[in-house]
Amino acid sequence: MKRLAISIVCILMLLDPTNAFAWGAKGHDVVAAIAEQHLTPKAKRKINKLLDGRSIVYYSSWMDNIQNSPYWENGYNKTKTWHYANVDKGLTYQTMQKNESGDVVNGLDFLTKQMTENYDNLTDSMRVDYLKMIVHMVGDMHCPMHAGRLSDRGGNNVRVKWFGQRSSLHSVWDSKIVESARRWGYKEWTEHLDRADKKFKKSVMRGTYQEWFKETVNGAASIYEYVESLGEEPNLSYQFVYDFFPVLEEQLLHGGSASIPVHQALFYRFRHCRQ
Repeated sequence: MKRLAISIVCILMLLDPTNAFAWGAKGHDVVAAIAEQHLTPKAKRKINKLLDGRSIVYYSSWMDNIQNSPYWENGYNKTKTWHYANVDKGLTYQTMQKNESGDVVNGLDFLTKQMTENYDNLTDSMRVDYLKMIVHMVGDMHCPMHAGRLSDRGGNNVRVKWFGQRSSLHSVWDSKIVESARRWGYKEWTEHLDRADKKFKKSVMRGTYQEWFKETVNGAASIYEYVESLGEEPNLSYQFVYDFFPVLEEQLLHGGSASIPVHQALFYRFRHCRQ
């Protein structure tokens, strides 16, 4: 019975992109851990107090985990579309069809404004929840298939095989490639990725939500082009991992670096939203 329940959950995740978890827990942990290592002492103290001694890594997958919980039924189901933004080929975030329920870009913009410009009017629980959501959504924004095409539901309808097993392109980028690329825990990923050139990090940190998202869209386009060149339902394996390992590394590092100024801003109370 337990195996049957797990199988049903996995099938539902493939069918519904709103239930697909970008990067999986490990990828989100890496993004949060990279950011955490570069926070100022003041920001760390503020976050530590707000999260009652927990780290942002601890809550990096909170926004995925609350689905089907009391939180979800008490209003957070309205944020189910805030994990992604689907952009069809030839369109941009500015010209794409916007989801009426919101997306990862305008969702982050809303949350950041609330935490900077409206902070004093928020309840303690709202501040805690908004921080947890921001931690997660910056990671989502950097997962390529969470900037995938609307026409195929962010790669969910692109059927592939992953080492011979049927899957979808979305599922491959949500967690499978992270798990296959290295047999590392999140601390090892963080240690090895967080040695990048300081100029790279600074260039990322100067970006905005829309600029970061545009780069993810560009990364997704290269993945689509590669997969489409292989024909119908291609078998992706070691060659795919090898060819796209640089993209995987860069997106995880980019997400961690992008998170640094966001979290700093929240606790220096800048009147600045990264739209």
